[in-house]
Amino acid sequence: MMDNPTSSPHLDGTKSPPGGADSAPLPRDDELHSQRVFGKADRDRTETDSIMLYNAAGVKKAEAVVLAWDKNAVWAVYAWIWVCFFMLAFHSSIQSNVIFYAYANFQTAPEVPTSAILGSVVGGVVKLPVAKIVNIWGRAEGLVVFTCLFLLGIIVLASCTGPSGYAAGYVLYYVGYNAIYLILDVFIADTSGLRNRAFAFAFSSTPFICTAFTGPLAAQALLKMTSWRWAYGIFAIVFPFVLLPLAVVFKFYERKAENMGLYKKVLLMAAFILLLLPFSLSAYGRAEYSSASFIAMLVVGFCLFFVFVAWEKFFARKQFIRYDLLKQRTVLGACVLSTLLNFGYMAWDSYFVNFAMVVYDLSVSNSGYMNQIYNIGSCFWAPLFGLYIRQTKHFKKACLFFGLPLMLLGSGLMIHFRGQDDGIGYVVMCQIFIAFAGGTLVIGQDMAVMSAADHDGVPMMLSILGLFASLGGAAGATLASAVYTNVFPKTLVANLPESAKADWADIYIGGYPAQMVYPIGSEIRNAINKAWGDSQKYSCIATTAVVALGFPFIAIWKNVNVDKKQVPGTVL
Repeated sequence: MMDNPTSSPHLDGTKSPPGGADSAPLPRDDELHSQRVFGKADRDRTETDSIMLYNAAGVKKAEAVVLAWDKNAVWAVYAWIWVCFFMLAFHSSIQSNVIFYAYANFQTAPEVPTSAILGSVVGGVVKLPVAKIVNIWGRAEGLVVFTCLFLLGIIVLASCTGPSGYAAGYVLYYVGYNAIYLILDVFIADTSGLRNRAFAFAFSSTPFICTAFTGPLAAQALLKMTSWRWAYGIFAIVFPFVLLPLAVVFKFYERKAENMGLYKKVLLMAAFILLLLPFSLSAYGRAEYSSASFIAMLVVGFCLFFVFVAWEKFFARKQFIRYDLLKQRTVLGACVLSTLLNFGYMAWDSYFVNFAMVVYDLSVSNSGYMNQIYNIGSCFWAPLFGLYIRQTKHFKKACLFFGLPLMLLGSGLMIHFRGQDDGIGYVVMCQIFIAFAGGTLVIGQDMAVMSAADHDGVPMMLSILGLFASLGGAAGATLASAVYTNVFPKTLVANLPESAKADWADIYIGGYPAQMVYPIGSEIRNAINKAWGDSQKYSCIATTAVVALGFPFIAIWKNVNVDKKQVPGTVL
């Protein structure tokens, strides 16, 4: 990897003819006219032929296409990409407000937290073969396949009647959602120069600013007029008309599929699942800490990591992960940072909506707005940070001296301002700090891994970064579940009046619908709020401690200059 772009004799990257620039004979006027008319086409055709002949299989057509189209085509496709991101963000905002109703009758079943862990782990690991599929098989085919998987998850969620159906639908939904996002991100990377890529990535997140307000309102209207099932069912009809037309454009990137090494993916997924799953199941008596099943899952999961590494080293014909890139300090630092940030985020965010609704007595729409502060703030700030990178051509120092300290400030203050004794405005303030920090760090880590790779390696870099993020998120969700199921009941029982202690199980199992029945200011409601406050306190302590570990992993990044050409042809 380079700290600065390689210098070349000419600004456009062309080389002088043999013998020096001055040794070439001067062209005649008719030759100059011919070059003006036909030079670009000939040059583009030559570059296209070279790309098609020598480049990596999955990247050949992507690079050949950007040599052929013009800026108008780029802008038109980017507009439709933005529409796709908007609809994904819109449904994400709606489903985050209605999903609690989907499992309200069985929220204590172990399948609920288990599905969150499985969805995060499987969704993260699947990004690696998705990256290879879109590189080898084609962008269009990948988008069609994972759109179908995404739609299947929506349909299963809309029709589920029990925890098993919910868990299956949630995993399918999450895997498809992550894959679609990765494919759209890869397309943006295909069609943007490195200097403008931070802004392009940030701009694609701006739909979250709009949907942060419209999503909760739409969710409340759907719950009032129909049911939570239609919050999924409507989009099962809409999404094919939004996502599949884009496959017509991605068809240019077609390539035959090849064996993706299923055994290695299964090994890696099994290792993480067996490590994380016991901590969730332990809260429901399915696998107590001292039980043989709990210990067995941990031991087997731990050993599977070594089996995976041994297979990669001694038996695999082609390695599943590009370890040469992971050995680069910038890539490794960005991946570890992504793990830490997502661990910390999921640790406090997993139960944040329920906490806000109960402690501050918020409606569904208002709690939705509360939950969308991060999306609004980070998506507002990220384009500004992208412009900053475009002007300064660097991003490391901003992440190290602004982004991470601000993240620590926000999560640290949340430890104190997270109960009924402090106003909701302080929590909003902390959320804004975390949002601006997230908008900086997420763009920074994306740029770190992409600047370390050539065009061929960008999809794999994004998928590896996504894998680390998903694993961190799964670990954070596991911790949040363990904290909630151990801290909340104990604190609740300790603070309930004697006359209500016998009802603690109904209050705990009933979730926020049962807890909000008790009036604000009553002894029982105060005990419930105290339990929520303590649960959030320990989660925020874990977040702050883990995020603080990110400083050395940003410090080891190279101070990359992004002013280099990574993608040929007409790009943003």
